[in-house]
Amino acid sequence: MSNGRLFALALLLSLGATLLAAPAQSHKGDENSQGCHTDRQTGEYHCHTPTKPQPHTEVTVTYCHVAYGRRNCGHTSGECAQLQSQYGGSCQQQLGFSAR
Repeated sequence: MSNGRLFALALLLSLGATLLAAPAQSHKGDENSQGCHTDRQTGEYHCHTPTKPQPHTEVTVTYCHVAYGRRNCGHTSGECAQLQSQYGGSCQQQLGFSAR
């Protein structure tokens, strides 16, 4: 076979393989119903699709103690007031959702 025919055959086979290849879909099958999974390499849990609050969620109010440019969140009003009296700073409301 001549070099021209070998080249044409290789080109034809490459083109055929490219057209028959299935597109890759990353993470399908590893994700839970919310579109989240744990990355096996890093151990990080993350989501690929934004989730909406479930029908049975409640809005909860927590507070952030803010002092010296740092925010420490997730406290009740009483806890935040105690941190404020102990360390100074201020308390700021933080809205969140919790499933019940």
